[in-house]
Amino acid sequence: MRSLWLVLALFGWTQANAQNVSRLYPRAKLEADAARFGGQIQAEYNETILPQLTEAERGALDAIKIEVPAAGRKGDPFEFYTDGRTVYLPAFSLRFFADLCLAHAWLNAHGNDGTTVRDYVGLLFREATLSPTAPLHPIFATLGVPENAREETAVSNRADRNFGNTVVFLLAHELGHVLRKHRPDVNEPALQRKQEIEADQFAIEVMRRIGQVPLGLEFWFDLERIRHQAPKNIPAEADWQKYLSGLDHPVTTERLEALATAIEQAPDSFARNQSNQVLWAARAKTFAQYFRLAAPLAGNAGARVAEYSRVRDLRIATLKPRKAAFAAPLGDGTDQDFQGLFRIRRTFTGGKPGDEFDLLLLRHGDDVLGHYSGAQVEGSVEGKISEGVLRCAWKEGTSEGHVTVESVGDTLSATWGSGAQDKGTGTWKGARVRRK
Repeated sequence: MRSLWLVLALFGWTQANAQNVSRLYPRAKLEADAARFGGQIQAEYNETILPQLTEAERGALDAIKIEVPAAGRKGDPFEFYTDGRTVYLPAFSLRFFADLCLAHAWLNAHGNDGTTVRDYVGLLFREATLSPTAPLHPIFATLGVPENAREETAVSNRADRNFGNTVVFLLAHELGHVLRKHRPDVNEPALQRKQEIEADQFAIEVMRRIGQVPLGLEFWFDLERIRHQAPKNIPAEADWQKYLSGLDHPVTTERLEALATAIEQAPDSFARNQSNQVLWAARAKTFAQYFRLAAPLAGNAGARVAEYSRVRDLRIATLKPRKAAFAAPLGDGTDQDFQGLFRIRRTFTGGKPGDEFDLLLLRHGDDVLGHYSGAQVEGSVEGKISEGVLRCAWKEGTSEGHVTVESVGDTLSATWGSGAQDKGTGTWKGARVRRK
């Protein structure tokens, strides 16, 4: 009996600690970071967030404390939390994300495939699950990013922008939990989703009040989603929901759709402090499109299994810098067919004036999901690539049909039709949009 108890105890220890990856950094470094980040986070709250709060919100948060411990309770780098009296933003979590932002910025600046960063996160948690005490691969050395990457001004500026914006959101998210008096220990999936959405809504509202375009949030949510999906193969929906309920901040379809809606409702407010407000309002809409498009992937069992299988087969060598071979979700200088952001002009047969809209495509193997929106139109596409041609169903409100798309370099051309037809209604023509 004692041997059985020992086996069960060891199994329980492994499950509880399988994803504690705080050993990625020396403890002394995390303690030094805690001291440095602590002052920065408090200043962010006092100077950026607090002035945007209503009198009632300030009163409710009057006694709140913000602490930056070296590491969180679980040693998870996606760990930000509150007990209702104190908000905790561990230095380990901040350092991890800051380094990922820097690696992503450097890779993109040098024409490399930035998606190796998210693959690194998947591999990190896969290996931590398999070997809870084994040494972990450091971020920069694994991704082939030089230690002096921050010395490049364009790289450091982009990394700091994405990191800073995301930290404002994460801090405001935890404050949202406090304001709403949320239960910190909830493990009921429906209530947990409700609490996360409410905290997100407060955080994105704070960013709107500040006039801060939510740059970096799409990167954060993409990393957190793969962190959830990579360690375990959980195809059954009931088991997946149970697994999510044990996570602090599960990324769900509902969360991403709610964020998309919040951004779409006030793109001009997010962009009002930019010198080119029209351009940045359009970019805010693009971020909303990303969340709208990524939402189904967070709740799709097939996508979860495919992501787990893909990460399972990754090797360290595949994470070294490689020239961009496919497009990041927002057209970050990469070129895979049928993926990325495109500006489309749609025409109608017979001379009727057409629409212009932004089309965002995400590709997983030969499967493609897309969302498009413009001044007069909003819809979605879903289809499959066969023999170099993308055949999709499209839907706009109660209208639907099919479209057949061909890709040549950075351009798309298509015919579209209503109902079961993929032609006869007009054409789509467009070109890839790249971030500046």
